[in-house]
This record gives sequence, C-alpha cells and structure tokens, in this order.
Amino acid sequence: MGADWSLDLLERELAAGFALLDGVERSGGLANGESQALAEGVLRCMNGALQKVSESLEAQAKLGRELARTREEFRKVQQEQDGRIDRLESELAQMRQARRDEMRRTAQVRHAEAAACRQEPKAEHLSRPLVLRSQQGDYFGVTDRHGQALSLGGFLRLVEGRARCAPQSGRTVASVWEPRAELWSLTVSILGPRERTCYALDTRPLRTPSGNEVTLLERMLVDDRPVPNDYVVRMFRQLRDAFQED
Repeated sequence: MGADWSLDLLERELAAGFALLDGVERSGGLANGESQALAEGVLRCMNGALQKVSESLEAQAKLGRELARTREEFRKVQQEQDGRIDRLESELAQMRQARRDEMRRTAQVRHAEAAACRQEPKAEHLSRPLVLRSQQGDYFGVTDRHGQALSLGGFLRLVEGRARCAPQSGRTVASVWEPRAELWSLTVSILGPRERTCYALDTRPLRTPSGNEVTLLERMLVDDRPVPNDYVVRMFRQLRDAFQED
C-alpha cells in the first residue's frame, strides 16, 4: 500500500510540475526553449525516481517470495520434526510396555517356580507308615519304642531336626518335593563344611496284601547313584535307633 501511495504521489507531483511549467510558459516567464529544457530535466528526475520505486517494489516482491519459501521450508521441517518426535514417543511407549510385559512374565515364572518348589504330597502320604519291600516281597518299616511306625513326614522331621539340634556343626538341610506321575520324589540335601550329600527318595502310596495303607519307599539315590536295598535297610535301622532315642 505504501508503494501504491508513492506512485500516486509521483504522478500528482508530475502533473503539478507540468502545470507549473505550462503556467510559467504562458505567463512569458520562460522562453520556449528554456521551458522545454526544464521539462525534460523534470522528466529525467521523475523517470529516475520511478525506476528506483520499480526496483524497490521488485526487491520487496523478491523478499516476499523468499519469505514465503522460507516459511514453507520451516513448516516442512517442523512437520518432519513432529513426526520424528511422535515415532520416538511411540517406540518409547512400546519399549516400556514390553518391559512391563517381560517383568510380568518373569514374575509369573518365578511365582510358578516358587509354587512348584512348595508342592507337597497330601497329608495322608506323609502320615502313613513308611515301608520298604524286600526282594522276597515282604514289607517292613521302622517303629519306635512305643510301636508307632515312622512315617515319611516323621523321617523328614527327624533329618531336619538333627541339623537343628547341632547348629555348631554348620550343617544345613534343604528338602524339595517333586511330583512324578504316581510317585512323589523327595530330595534332601545335607550341606556341611566337610560334606555335601544329596538323597533322593521315590515314594508312592500303596495298599499291602493285608490291606494296610502305607507309603512305599520304592527307590533311593545317594548323589544320583542308586543304592542297594540292604543299604536302605541299614539306614532305616540307624534311623530307628535315633528315632527311639528321641
């Protein structure tokens, strides 16, 4: 709008200049040649001014185009930057969700493992008399001086109790149950400064030919090696002696 106003002003001034020259010429103040020379000088000045205004307008238009181009480039860069930020935020949210899912799965696995370690057979499996079967098919167990049979639970309490009664020995006992089809496998680890022994007992519920409900010690392993039946018998006798002392 400023440029339009400048052109109008130049036109009005040009018209006023010619009117002034025409008036002076008519009044006889200037000769015809002088009036023409003065008019040509005024025209040259006005043309120079018009040229400068035209150049100024062209420069302004060029600056306007450059400014528009710069704004468009800035808008595109801003859009790309916003897109990158959105992608990064999305990836970060996915990573956080994956981490939460992994932590939840890990907690579930640990809970399942802990629950598996806490598995135990039913109370009757622990409370029934613990018996062995000889090669001839006879069943025999261990009884205390009152004639009460040693149960699987009593056997475990006896082993663990021995470690608690002698804390100065530095011996610890850890036991884990594991179900296997119809069997319950009991692993007893005895750890001490000079010993490290692992007992594995495979037991299962059984009804004897005479109708007694018992828990059969079907197999025993010591440090992953099967032991003969006579070894188990000797161990039961030693347990009986210790059991009767209690």
